[in-house]
Amino acid sequence: MRIPALLFSTMFAVLLLASTGCEDGEGNGPGGPQNGGGNSGGDVPLPGLQSITVEPADQVLLLEAGKTPASLTYRAMGVFDNSPPRDITAQVRFSVDNGFIGGFSGSTFTTYKNQGGVTTVSALAGGVRGTTQVSVKLQASVKDPGSTSLPEDAAAPFAGPPSDTRKPDLVYPNDGVLMPPNMRGAELHFLPGTGNTLFELSLQNAVTDLKVYLRCTQPTNGGCIYRPDDTTWLWLTQTNRGGEPVSVTLRGTNDAGAAVGTSTPLSVSFARDDLTGGLYYWTTSNGSAIMRFDFSSASQLTGEKFAGPEVAAGECIGCHALSRDGKKMVAEASGQNSGRIVLMDVASKTLLAPYNAGASSPDKSIFESWNPDGSQYVGVYGDMGATDFNLMLFDGNTGKKTQSLAGTGTSTNPTSHPDWSADGQKIAFVKMGVKGTNQRFGKGAIQMVSRTDSGWSAPVTLAPAVDGKNRYYPAFSPDNTFLLFNESTCPSGTTSGMDCNADSDPSARLFAVKAEAGATLIELARANAPGKRDTGVNLTSSFPKWAPFLYQRTREPGSKLQWFTFSSSRRYGLRNPLPGSGENPNGTLLWISAVDPDKVALGQDPSYPALVLPIQDITTSNHIAQWTKVIVPVIR
Repeated sequence: MRIPALLFSTMFAVLLLASTGCEDGEGNGPGGPQNGGGNSGGDVPLPGLQSITVEPADQVLLLEAGKTPASLTYRAMGVFDNSPPRDITAQVRFSVDNGFIGGFSGSTFTTYKNQGGVTTVSALAGGVRGTTQVSVKLQASVKDPGSTSLPEDAAAPFAGPPSDTRKPDLVYPNDGVLMPPNMRGAELHFLPGTGNTLFELSLQNAVTDLKVYLRCTQPTNGGCIYRPDDTTWLWLTQTNRGGEPVSVTLRGTNDAGAAVGTSTPLSVSFARDDLTGGLYYWTTSNGSAIMRFDFSSASQLTGEKFAGPEVAAGECIGCHALSRDGKKMVAEASGQNSGRIVLMDVASKTLLAPYNAGASSPDKSIFESWNPDGSQYVGVYGDMGATDFNLMLFDGNTGKKTQSLAGTGTSTNPTSHPDWSADGQKIAFVKMGVKGTNQRFGKGAIQMVSRTDSGWSAPVTLAPAVDGKNRYYPAFSPDNTFLLFNESTCPSGTTSGMDCNADSDPSARLFAVKAEAGATLIELARANAPGKRDTGVNLTSSFPKWAPFLYQRTREPGSKLQWFTFSSSRRYGLRNPLPGSGENPNGTLLWISAVDPDKVALGQDPSYPALVLPIQDITTSNHIAQWTKVIVPVIR
C-alpha cells in the first residue's frame, strides 16, 4: 500500500503528533496514564479501602473516524472494612495505559478523533487500584481519493447477489504479514475478477471497521495496485499498533451491481514499535552506488545516494559495513581479487586512510564487520595474492591489520563472511569447503569463535559443511543468542556452480541456528515462502542482516520482536522480476521480515512472511543491506 510521495509530509506530521499520544494539544505520551479524578487525585489513601470496582465494565465505544470523539463517564465503587460499598468517584484518579487512543478529564474518558484500540482503565486511591477495559472501535467508510467517477453511493452496488466468477484475488502481501507501524508505504495487489469495475476493500477486527471504495487505478500485468491515502493508512496502522491481526477482504462488482464477488481474506498485523535505525544498501542505479535511508526520519521519503565510485578513484564500491554508531564505513572497491578498501568517516565523507596508496593504504580485506565501539573491524581476504586465510582484525581508524586469529582458516579452506556480535563476544564466519574467492566458493560451514580471558577460542561449528549444500552469510541476532544464515542447494549434488556458489544463488534460503555447537538448524519457512505470482521456490533469499534494536510485538510485557532485511529475486506482487545477470536471470529487491526470538529457543520457525521495503527504487536491482543504529548527517 504505497503512499504517494506528496502525502508523506502530511503523514509524518500526523505521525509525530500520534507518537506523543496527543491530539490538538491534549493528552500525554504513549503508555503514560491520563490524569483525572476528584479532589484528592487518587494520591491520598482511603482508610479501610480493600478494593475498587470500575463501572461500567468492559465497554466498546464506536468512533466515527475524523468526526466527534466518543466519551464515557465512569464510576468507582469502593469496598471498605465492615461497611457496604460506596461511591468514591470523587476520591480516585482515573487513567488509561494506552495514551494513544484517549484520556480522562475527571471521571470522563474521551477518545481522540482518529484512532481506535484497546486500553485498561484504572481508578487509583492510594495504593489500591481497580481496573476494567475499554475498546474503541474505529469506523469509517471512505472513497479512495485516487479513484475517479465513483458512484455517489458507492456501497449500494454491493447489495447484488454473490458470484464466484467475480471473486477478486489478493496477490500481495502474503497472508499473515507483520508490518512496522511506521512503514513508509506499502501496496495491495489484486486480480480484479471478471467484469468488475468497482471494489470495496474491507479492513476488520475488534477495533477496526474500515471500508474503502476504489477503482483499478493502477492496472499492472492483468491486475490492479491500490495505494491508500495517508489518512486511511494512519487510521489503520495507529489503531492496530501492537494489536490483533486485521482481516483484509476485497469485494468486486460493476457499477450496476449485477453480482458481487468476494475474495479469500488475508490477515495483516502491525508491530507495537516503530522500525528505527539506518539502512545502507548497494544499488545498480545511479551508475551503481551505496544508498542510505533513515527510518527514524520524519522527512526522508526514499533512499538517498551516499557514496559511489567518486570515493574510490572512479572504481566501483560495493560490499560495505557500517560501525554500529554510524560514524565509520569500510567498503570494498573494484570487486573480486582486489581487496582494496575505502575506510571513511561518514560525517565528512573523507577517507581515514589513503585509498590505494601503497604501504600507507588500508590492508586488504573483503567482507567486514565492526566491533561494538567501532575501534576495530574483522575482515577476510582469500583472493588473488592472499597470504593470510584466517579471520583478521583491523584498526578502525587506519585500516591496518592488528591480529590474525590463528586456526580459523587455511590456504585450502579460507574464511569468509565474518559477523561480529553486538556484545563483542563472538565472531561468526564461513569456512570454505571448496576454495574459491571470498565472493564465490562452495560447501561452506558456519563456524564461531568466542572471546576468552586470553584472546579468542578455537572455532566451533554451528552449521556443518554438507555435500550438495553451501552455507554462508551468517548474521548474529541483536540479542546475540542466535544467527541467521543462508543455505543453497547444488544441482545434482555437486559442490559448486551458480546455484550454490554463495553469490546470487537462486536456491538460497534462510535458516536460523542458536549460537551454540550442535544446535538444530531451523528453516525460516514463512520468510522463504513464495508469493502467489512466483513460480517454484528458488527465490534468492540471501544476505540477511539485522536491524540493530530489540522491539516489542504487542503491548503485553515480555513480547519480543526483531527485524531483518534480505535480498530476493521473488516477484513484487504483480510486477515482473527485474533483469539479472549471468549469475541469476533475475535481479533482487530488498525485503524485510520479522522474527519472534522466543521461537528459536523452541526450535520453531520464528519468521513472518516478508514484504518489500518500499523506500528503494523498485526499477533497479538492490543488494547488500547493512544496518546501523544512527544515520550520521553529512557535513555539507
